[in-house]
Amino acid sequence: MKLFTKSGFAVLAGLTFSLTYVGCTNTNTTASDKIDRNGYADRAPSNLSAADQDFATKAAQGDMAEVELGKLARDRGATAHLKNYGKMLVDDHTRMNNELKDIASRENITLPTAVNSEQRETIDRFAKLSGPHFGREFLKDSAKDHRDDIKEFEKEAANGQDPALKNFASNSLPTLRNHLKMAEQHSR
Repeated sequence: MKLFTKSGFAVLAGLTFSLTYVGCTNTNTTASDKIDRNGYADRAPSNLSAADQDFATKAAQGDMAEVELGKLARDRGATAHLKNYGKMLVDDHTRMNNELKDIASRENITLPTAVNSEQRETIDRFAKLSGPHFGREFLKDSAKDHRDDIKEFEKEAANGQDPALKNFASNSLPTLRNHLKMAEQHSR
C-alpha cells in the first residue's frame, strides 16, 4: 500500500508539473514574426476601405521599386544628371516609404515587403542596360511611371477615406511632380 501511495503521488506530481509547464509556455508570436508567402506581414485586419488598401499597397511597392531603380541610375548613369536623379529617387522614395510604414504601423495597415512581378521585370530589364541607352530608356520609363503615380496620389488625396493616407498622398505630390519634371527635362 505504501508503494502505491508513493507512485500515485509521483504520477500526480509529474502530471501537475506537465500541465503547469504547458499552461505557462508562451507560444504566441508577434505580428512582425510572421510573413506570409506573398511578402505580407500577418496582422489583424484594419478598417481601411479597399481603395485605401490598394493605394497603400501600390504606394509601398512603387517606393521600393523607385529605390531599386534609383540605385541603378545612381550607379550606372553615364551623366551627372542621371546619377543625381538616381540619388534623389533613392533618398526621396526611401523617405516616403518610411513615412508610409509609420502610418501603416499606427493604423494596422498591411503593406507588402517586396515589389510586384511587373516591377521586378522592369528592374531586371534596366539592370541589363548600360550607357546612353540605359539613360534614355530609364528617363522615359521614369517619366511615364511618375505620371501614373501622380494620378494615383491625386485620386487618394481627393477621395481617400483614411485621413493619414490622404495626407501622405497630398504631401507626396510635390516630390512626385519634381521627379516627373526632372525626368521629362532630360528624356528628350
